[in-house]
Amino acid sequence: MTEYIAAIMLLVSALTVLVASIGIWRFKNLYARMHVVTKVSSLGLLLLLVAVNLIFLDWFVLFESAVVFGVLVFLSPVAAHVIARAARSIGTPGTTGKAEREEESKEEPGT
Repeated sequence: MTEYIAAIMLLVSALTVLVASIGIWRFKNLYARMHVVTKVSSLGLLLLLVAVNLIFLDWFVLFESAVVFGVLVFLSPVAAHVIARAARSIGTPGTTGKAEREEESKEEPGT
């Protein structure tokens, strides 16, 4: 019975990652793409790790899964923050970056 539950979780995990991949491709804004990468991929990986733990039922696998998920949960927002700051500093369209600040300074010559 646990094999069927694990198989369903693996299927849902694969579908979640597929939806996230389509979202990365379809979204036009950098921030929306980062949201898909950080949130939906974390859910897909969590479902995958739970399914793997249901299949193996071992404490070492549980420990490894917890470490992998912990690293993902802590490093994913940090990576998204660094990408957002870099995109903003180089003036990526859709962010309040260097290019938009230069345009604002050109419009107001007295300040």
